[in-house]
Amino acid sequence: MSDKECGIRVFRSDLPQSVRTRNLIFFFILCAIILIQCCYWLFANSVQPILLGMPFGMFFIVLFIFFEFLALLVLYLIECKDYED
Repeated sequence: MSDKECGIRVFRSDLPQSVRTRNLIFFFILCAIILIQCCYWLFANSVQPILLGMPFGMFFIVLFIFFEFLALLVLYLIECKDYED
């Protein structure tokens, strides 16, 4: 059994280093957004102020869901442009 058969392969071997770095950056950004949403009560544990008709805690969650959507949209558009080339 050779060393190449064992282990976890995260990226394809033919993937350029810049794409690997970009994917890792987006992975960590999205993980941070998800972890912030899990611990929102540390940052936004109050009802006041009311923003856009929502209590501040709910607004905080909706805001970070929007940030996550934007990050995924940017990643999708960047990868879409790469496949067109």
